[in-house]
Amino acid sequence: MCDIRAEMKGKILNSPTRPPKTLQAHHIRHMISGTLAFLLGVAANEAIMYARRHWPRKVRWTAVEVQPDYVPASGLPGTNVEVEIGMTDDGSVVWRTKKQ
Repeated sequence: MCDIRAEMKGKILNSPTRPPKTLQAHHIRHMISGTLAFLLGVAANEAIMYARRHWPRKVRWTAVEVQPDYVPASGLPGTNVEVEIGMTDDGSVVWRTKKQ
């Protein structure tokens, strides 16, 4: 059986030397590919959010009136415009100009 303490007292001959800490080519490749993957994820998320914002929704305006294909307005109404408030299936509040 080998005595570990005897080996620990001896000098280690083939000890690898630590390489210098420099910015190497594969580090740059990792940074570029990581940045591209991150930006691709951000772009995909923005595309999903854009599609969800412009997707037709089912809206309940009153107890009897349900509109199946309402696309929510992109901004707020003017201050002098009368609006009706509706509720979508997911609980969002939407508005449309009041019918005369």
